[in-house]
Amino acid sequence: MKIVKKYIPKPKFPDTPLDWKYLKTKEVLCLVEKLLNGEMVNQVSNNCGVSKITNAIAHIRKFIGYENIVNVRTNLLRCDLYELDRNPKAVAKLRELRDIIKSYVKR
Repeated sequence: MKIVKKYIPKPKFPDTPLDWKYLKTKEVLCLVEKLLNGEMVNQVSNNCGVSKITNAIAHIRKFIGYENIVNVRTNLLRCDLYELDRNPKAVAKLRELRDIIKSYVKR
């Protein structure tokens, strides 16, 4: 799989508030774990059970910072892959989000 380009798209609605209904599920927790492990996730083969991954990615971006998740375009797939930018601030914020989601899931 050849990577064509990595980019950060422009935020479409930056003023909208964070909606927790898209984030407090086991599937999104699995998605966050995959991002923390350095894997790329996408709509086709995300293997974490999220049916519409773009909603979860949009709200994760609102929590950790829009520039901290990069879209990756490949030559094999029509959709983008999503990858975490591995800077320490992004990893710390994503771990914080993981802990919050874990507390929601345990209820």
